[in-house]
Amino acid sequence: MRNIYEIKAEHSAKAGTIMTRYQDEIREIRNTKTLPDGAYLDRLTDGQRFGLLREQKAQRAADAHAATLREYAAEVERYQADLAERTSALKGRLFGVADAGALSRAALADETELSTLLDVASQAGSEDLARAVLVAAHRRGAGDLMARYFDEVDPEARTLYQEWSDAPSSEVLERQRTTIERVVQMPGPDSLTPSPAFGPY
Repeated sequence: MRNIYEIKAEHSAKAGTIMTRYQDEIREIRNTKTLPDGAYLDRLTDGQRFGLLREQKAQRAADAHAATLREYAAEVERYQADLAERTSALKGRLFGVADAGALSRAALADETELSTLLDVASQAGSEDLARAVLVAAHRRGAGDLMARYFDEVDPEARTLYQEWSDAPSSEVLERQRTTIERVVQMPGPDSLTPSPAFGPY
């Protein structure tokens, strides 16, 4: 399973590709200066041709925007699902305790008692009791106890804990979901087609 950092990097690359492609499409639309060839065009006034060009460019931009919005939203959904899967796996690996009694003892213990429980867990090789101490130490912000757990019981967990801590918060993920339309913005018609040189009509 990929770690949090790999998941973030993949999302950044995919989101960047989506937005670059969209910006290229909008740039191409903006640079379109003439209508497609058609026999009827010579019967239109300059103003009518401009209006038709403006309308066609706006429709192309709207189509590109809608498609990009769907693609970007799908990418955010995929990214957040991958994050949730990895975060859940990390939480189970770091804090999963099957022994409810061990959790209860750790929750009720003071810091000195927690240190003693960690000694006992280390000597007895009790992963459940040691993790229960880690859970209690994490909830209390007892950095010294957590450092002892990582040093004496499960050195590998130190890196995993840092990874888990670096996962985006629920608030960050919610903001990402609710600001998609601000990321994928629809250009205004005036930015696509400047005012005609021939003046008002």
